[in-house]
Amino acid sequence: MAKSTPNNSNRERLDESIRELQSLHKLALAISSATDLENIINTILNEATILTHARHGSILLSKDNTEERFTTLVRHGTKTNESLVQKMCMMIAGWVLKNQESLFENNILQDTRFKGLQLLGLPIKSVLAVPIQTRGEIIGVLILHNNNDEEAFTENDLRLVNIIASQCAPVLENARLMHQLKEENRYLKKEVARKYSYDEIIGRSPAMEKVFQLLEKVIPTDARVLIEGESGTGKELIARAIHYNGPRKNKRFVAIDCGALPENLLESELFGHVKGAFTGATDSKKGLFHVADGGTLFLDEINNTSSSLQAKLLRVIQEGEIRPVGSTKTVPVNVRLICATSRDLSETVNQGSFREDLFFRLKVVTVNLPPLRERAEDIPILAHHFLNDYTKAQDKRLRGFTNEAVERLKQYDWPGNVRELENTVERCVVLAEPDKTVVDVDLLPEELRRPSAPLSGAMNWQNVPLTEAVKELERNMVAEALKKHSGNRTKAAESLGLSRRGLLNKIERYGLD
Repeated sequence: MAKSTPNNSNRERLDESIRELQSLHKLALAISSATDLENIINTILNEATILTHARHGSILLSKDNTEERFTTLVRHGTKTNESLVQKMCMMIAGWVLKNQESLFENNILQDTRFKGLQLLGLPIKSVLAVPIQTRGEIIGVLILHNNNDEEAFTENDLRLVNIIASQCAPVLENARLMHQLKEENRYLKKEVARKYSYDEIIGRSPAMEKVFQLLEKVIPTDARVLIEGESGTGKELIARAIHYNGPRKNKRFVAIDCGALPENLLESELFGHVKGAFTGATDSKKGLFHVADGGTLFLDEINNTSSSLQAKLLRVIQEGEIRPVGSTKTVPVNVRLICATSRDLSETVNQGSFREDLFFRLKVVTVNLPPLRERAEDIPILAHHFLNDYTKAQDKRLRGFTNEAVERLKQYDWPGNVRELENTVERCVVLAEPDKTVVDVDLLPEELRRPSAPLSGAMNWQNVPLTEAVKELERNMVAEALKKHSGNRTKAAESLGLSRRGLLNKIERYGLD
């Protein structure tokens, strides 16, 4: 029998070290190319069990901001007594987390620190458990264990598992964060789809029934839609409902108010620009047509576009491509175009301020939204809907409206339409005392408290104090100016002899935004 020489012993240790380094290198390569959390964990467990001759392995990741300490139990090895093994792993991981140190025990059932393990009746004997730490925080625990008839662990096994844990911690943390982001993204998509569900559009009036019947036919298609309606009638809500219930719901919905930007900035915003295209263009930028590719682009107040921009929009529709500002190259895009206007677009065509060919391209289907004054039967339903939302948000106890308050709401003209009604209900909730359970007339704004609240612009001035009359007249003039100029605040301010800031202050004061 040949004797082991010092040279042979050194050679064996060297070979073993090489095998360990090769395994660790293999693990590093494998996890660096993996992105899925479960695949990364399985790769780690596979290499860890091979290196240490363990038959069973688990990784538990800690939970944030929850009473449960761990989640994501992934096991490697024989799948027997899974629920009992999970309980055992939770006990051991809890100890590691509490003591902030590794556990190395080859006779775990005799360890007085883990008396509860004996009650599980598992044939477990040897355990290695090490914390997975990154930036000084334990994000999980790696546990290896063998049963009575299997090998005991060594100090070298503990050293290797600690190396694996430290090597894998940053990758695991990034994968976990990515996993959480994906879960949150899925949740948010569901919430958005629910919020803009077809069923969430509120209305039982005949006027809204016609809208619903039309939407049922439009939503499943890819047709361009033109939405017409006064400011505050919910045009963007309808546009979002069309998108989030239609064939492009898994792609982006992008919206822009065409009246909110000067012509040169609007063109850049829609089509993008290349670096150096104009003063201040220090970097290239994608336009909203590009951003919305595959999804839906909503152009609000399309009537506020210039003739040159209208020509470029027409080209996008005809050719399916855009040319960024300052570029000689075109970029193909595929978007569903939904446009909206608070004016009669056919009238602007007759006046020569909107291209007729673009008009006919946009109005494949036209959805006309009725003003709130033409759907008075929907006012109580809408008011209760907004009341429920804002009561929850403000943690109030309001449950409804008095009959008199409902009548005042129904009598009012609502020049700001649904948006003004929502602002009014929010105001009521904010001003209500914490113990108040019903909205009465006293909580309504001044212009709604009078029995003769304005109806279609008319007002009974009898017994009205001068200050209130002046406020009411001013409010109506601002509302009419905004309506006349299709929500263009700059033009409305000019017609009223106000600065833009002065108009904005009055819009906020009277809840007309």
